[in-house]
Amino acid sequence: MDWLVTVDSSADLQQLKGRLAELGCGGLENAAPIPLGDNEQVIEVSGPPDLAARAGRLPGVRKVSPNSRMTYYR
Repeated sequence: MDWLVTVDSSADLQQLKGRLAELGCGGLENAAPIPLGDNEQVIEVSGPPDLAARAGRLPGVRKVSPNSRMTYYR
């Protein structure tokens, strides 16, 4: 399952990626952070279906949301 992990902009991404790998996440080697304003950033990962419950307790993690494909409307 694909996820968006929102973290503090000051979060140590290497440490966070290591913790996410321990939870069974993949795609971390290419996960470049996307800035959201001044104090947040998002990384895209693939992970288990219960990642939101498990990763939400990691330090610096603000939110874990399912990532869906973008749909264009005409």
